[in-house]
Amino acid sequence: MNIKHSFFMLFALPFLAACEQDRIPDTCHDSPKYCINLHEDSWCRAEREILIDARQAHTRDADDAQAYTLMVALQDYQQCLEPLLTMEYTRRKERKEQKLNAIMDAKEHLAQLTERTQDSDYPYLLLWRWQHQADHQAKARFITLAERPDMRQAMLQKNLAKFLMARDSEAAEIALQRALALSQHEAELDTDIIAQLIALYVRQQDYQKVWVWSRVFNQLKAEETVDLARMDSYTTFSASEQQTMQVQVERLIEQLTHQDYKLPAKAAW
Repeated sequence: MNIKHSFFMLFALPFLAACEQDRIPDTCHDSPKYCINLHEDSWCRAEREILIDARQAHTRDADDAQAYTLMVALQDYQQCLEPLLTMEYTRRKERKEQKLNAIMDAKEHLAQLTERTQDSDYPYLLLWRWQHQADHQAKARFITLAERPDMRQAMLQKNLAKFLMARDSEAAEIALQRALALSQHEAELDTDIIAQLIALYVRQQDYQKVWVWSRVFNQLKAEETVDLARMDSYTTFSASEQQTMQVQVERLIEQLTHQDYKLPAKAAW
């Protein structure tokens, strides 16, 4: 153990945390317009800080991407504050009113941004309109954008697969494969994509892929596993077939753990 390094980290971490906490009052002092109608106590500090950053970014560049980021920040801030309105404030009653005003302002600003971006083709805003307004035109438009470069993000492909699952299982599989390939480069592999692939292969009765991907999932997902006995009950494979499939399992795990997953040819961009 590096004692010098540990000693440094012991004192550095509180110092860095304090610097991070001090950033909000500095920002609000230097640029008060970004902190208008925000509450001031220590509740929902992270959400407030993210909202301040989103306001700054949107002021610098008011494109659709920054508008979406600001909309998410406003919603998260509002949802963090709302439960606090049920608390009784015996001494500083003005703090409850301050939070209520902050919530009302966030709702109003969110409504304005939603209206302003109503005709946007930015994929995340199309998703937003479907998820928050049940806008079927936005959903249909999102599906048509499948091959566009700005759809090359794991979360977008994962949502695309959900939309396609009932109507076009092959297209849904392509979207999930792409989502998995994109997810391997993120901070943490989204193993839920593999779970969705397994469910799709069960529906398609492609039991070789069910066998393979169930074992990949179990080796990558320590907290939650697939019931292999149940999966193996769909069909029986010979010892030779299982040996061949186990080689596939090991190759896939090697690729995914080293961010080198190869897309099937039909899913290539």
